[in-house]
Amino acid sequence: MTEYILETKGLTKKYGNFTAVRDINLHVRKNDIYGFVGKNGAGKSTCMKMISGLCHPTSGTISMFGCHRDERELNREGAYAHIGALIESPAFYPNLSGYDNLDLIAKSIGDVTRKDIEETLDIIGLTSAADRKAKGYSFGMKQRLGIGCALLTHPKFLILDEPINGLDPQGIAEIRELIQRLVSEKDMSVMISSHILGELEKIAKNIGIIHKGKLLCEFNKEQFLKEHEGSVLLETPDAGKVKALLQEYPGSICKENDKGQLTISGCLLPLGSLIRELVRRDVYINRIEEQRMSLEQYYFGLTND
Repeated sequence: MTEYILETKGLTKKYGNFTAVRDINLHVRKNDIYGFVGKNGAGKSTCMKMISGLCHPTSGTISMFGCHRDERELNREGAYAHIGALIESPAFYPNLSGYDNLDLIAKSIGDVTRKDIEETLDIIGLTSAADRKAKGYSFGMKQRLGIGCALLTHPKFLILDEPINGLDPQGIAEIRELIQRLVSEKDMSVMISSHILGELEKIAKNIGIIHKGKLLCEFNKEQFLKEHEGSVLLETPDAGKVKALLQEYPGSICKENDKGQLTISGCLLPLGSLIRELVRRDVYINRIEEQRMSLEQYYFGLTND
């Protein structure tokens, strides 16, 4: 039986006559990095607010850590105590140091020690900047400090809403490395949202795509890549020789378009071996390249209205 740290069924949020999200069924596994992808305004933040207890669902259920009850019961069972969340942009006291900002949060939470704060600063890579005022932090450092606030209670499940939005490449790489360390070293599960699929693709194990308040699909990234291994595009005046070669490899499919280009799929030969075999048979190659459907192409295909 699959162990889900989070599962929602029919999760819906309405504001008057406007339905922000409708019938959302999410599944986040233990030790997962779940990428929640959607355009701005698709409903990512609304879902994350309901999951983290910051707003009430209009209907539907949220199950976490084996508690299959409504929001009041989840709170009573202590499920929310195991969640850390950074929803939208973090806010700090600019004239206080990084340490003092975390200390204020710790006091409001209670039962958070100085050691917890120091460990958190080490995890987010801000120990050397702990005594600097937050207003002097770079945007990336502020984002890491925001994640630090969510880590003070040593959560089992971390919810991050657009943590890489607006960061430069270095800042994005730092957040990416931090998330991977939290999962591998702290036995944590992470749900991270973004409208930039290319970045989430680098770290997410499973991906959910939301569009206009509806969850279009969920899939495992590795399985997706296996199922979309792609084809080979070949431009050659020797199409007959190519087709004769492929007859020796059952399952190979060769299609020719009106431009004289060949698309080869299902061939068991790796690209390098295929090229060597074509050259050995005196096939003249004008152009050859591997083609595969990227996650980004798949995403745009689903969400392009």
